[in-house]
Amino acid sequence: MNQRPFHDQHRIPLARPWFDEAEVAAAADVVRSGQLCQGPQTEAFENEFAAKMHVRHAVAVSNGSVALLVALEAMGVSGGDEVIVPDMTFISTVTAAMRLGGTPVFGDITLTDYNLDATLVESLVTPKTKAIVPVHYAGHTADMDVLTEVARRHDLRILEDAAEAHLARYKGGKFAGTIGDAGIFSFTPTKPMTTGEGGMIVTDNDEIAERCRLIRNFGDRGKFDWDAMGFNYRLNEVASAIGRCQLAKLDEIIAMRREKARRYDAGFANCELLHIPWVRGPEDSNYQLYTIRLAMDRLRVSRDAIIAELTERGVSTRLYYPALHRQGVFRQFGPHDDSRFPNAMAFESAALSLPIFSGLTAEEQDYIIDTVPKVLAENCK
Repeated sequence: MNQRPFHDQHRIPLARPWFDEAEVAAAADVVRSGQLCQGPQTEAFENEFAAKMHVRHAVAVSNGSVALLVALEAMGVSGGDEVIVPDMTFISTVTAAMRLGGTPVFGDITLTDYNLDATLVESLVTPKTKAIVPVHYAGHTADMDVLTEVARRHDLRILEDAAEAHLARYKGGKFAGTIGDAGIFSFTPTKPMTTGEGGMIVTDNDEIAERCRLIRNFGDRGKFDWDAMGFNYRLNEVASAIGRCQLAKLDEIIAMRREKARRYDAGFANCELLHIPWVRGPEDSNYQLYTIRLAMDRLRVSRDAIIAELTERGVSTRLYYPALHRQGVFRQFGPHDDSRFPNAMAFESAALSLPIFSGLTAEEQDYIIDTVPKVLAENCK
């Protein structure tokens, strides 16, 4: 009896969390305890995360987007302030500043690490600039040396959007998220570690940490002692308990991702129809995403057509992310000339991310390594 083709019986997702009985037991213990918020699990999670990242403070919040909002507010971003952001990132990097009345100033990305082009940032600084928000895209660290020097010269804050960059080390040194004034992490299910929804702010700055804690809990210094503006941005105890389990596995999770990235690199080494991810050094990326860029000048169809064909063959793929200056929500800050963002535009038309996660099997990855070049070759000019 002939076996059905792989893709007829199996679809490979972009991501899948790695849970076992530890997370189940931890969540159940919290439910049995009856203390579901502001309890020992969140405090322990914060302490363990801070120790892991080698920082003085970690402040748990309800999600990564909120982490951006709270950290920027704690840094003093408010109405009229400008915040420099990459033109290619998830929308929260930008809308967090907008929620505080700030104005996003878009900078182009590079076509190496796909991060904010640090060499352009100084030209974007004005008297209204308050902060720079570099994004460690796909878990690969941005050029923090240049950005830190620009911030120092102009007395600017740096908030690192390390939502995807758990345990990535900049040039083998400090962890992403611990180089600027503060950094944020996300724990959504697609990230290397997850709490379902959740985020963390890390900093060595005592004042920023204190402000973040106030803002995330209604601005309450005691019980009904409201002398600062805040809201409910807390992380619940079940999520924190799950987070502690995930944090204990994080080194192993990142090691798995790096090994799977090496397999992709080797498998695609001879395919001239795509560009594999560039990395600065062996620890600079955690491979939260494995993003390839297609050689569009050699293909007769669009990137979206390639995504559709891969989907048809059982391989989930997606663009992470489009050029933001073209999005309608930012129209009020335009008009923006596409020619100012040539790399973000090139990325938007040619990039896609492939499945990579701890539980990706060798059979699944071999199928992807075989299928992607075949689909590209079938659509070559």
